[in-house]
Amino acid sequence: MEKMFLIGGSGFIGKNLVRCLSPYYQISVFDKYIDSDFFAGYPSVNVYQLDLVSDKISPEIIAPDYIINLASIVTAERDLSLFDELISSNLKVLLNLYERFKDASSLKLFVQFGSSEEYGSIGSPFKEENREYPNSPYALVKQLTTNTVLMLHRNYGFPAMVVRPGNLFGPGQNKNKFIPYVIDHLRKGEPLNVSPCEQKRDFIYVDDFADDIRGLLENYKRCVGEIVNVSSGSSLSLKAIIEFYRNKLHSDSEINYGALPYRKNEAMDLRCSIGKLLSIIYPPYSIELALLKMIE
Repeated sequence: MEKMFLIGGSGFIGKNLVRCLSPYYQISVFDKYIDSDFFAGYPSVNVYQLDLVSDKISPEIIAPDYIINLASIVTAERDLSLFDELISSNLKVLLNLYERFKDASSLKLFVQFGSSEEYGSIGSPFKEENREYPNSPYALVKQLTTNTVLMLHRNYGFPAMVVRPGNLFGPGQNKNKFIPYVIDHLRKGEPLNVSPCEQKRDFIYVDDFADDIRGLLENYKRCVGEIVNVSSGSSLSLKAIIEFYRNKLHSDSEINYGALPYRKNEAMDLRCSIGKLLSIIYPPYSIELALLKMIE
């Protein structure tokens, strides 16, 4: 069985990748914070608790076939004081991993997680070759990390690629995220105070996303040096999602559209082109089935 390292793998995405991919790979998770209760259910997964900024992965740990670097602080805040922490959680972790594994002959693919927010407010669908216009410190640092890992590939032959996910949702997601927030309030019959919700987002269910990641790893030779959008390729308005769930849950919650303003520089249609993804694998998607899975 091939070996996979999940860096920052104790968060929402990492735990779902463990859930979906542990039957196919021998997985080791490295993170500063470990959800011991979750990983108790996956005894075959090796778990290492360490600060990825200041600590190094022990040289005694044999290098894997694949590394997926999820380590990051995710925030939509526009506060410029976040830069130091964001650079540490993204760029410094990446460079530490490069130094540790740059000579690993077993490493077939290093997957750096970017973000569709790197594209900013340019017109969608976003294509990987588009110039980025990030609108937040998080998006800007993600773009910096993307450019750095691709530079490491070009200059030093590091077998890296960048995955830019769409808006992920699925089991175990924090209830302050949009879809879990909406479902929770509708189930309780509580009012929702939201923006006008005409903005559209490209959502992808974590199980579908994990299948795509597995497909990319199986075709790693075609991925090295590439940026690949991994999403559904279509977008839905937030209002449509609220009304979908209100109907399915038969909720009488009051929806106060416009109670909150749009964010500054709000992107009104974040949709990713998945042409490159489809040239490597062919993922079938049904957003309606995926949305239903969240309430089953």
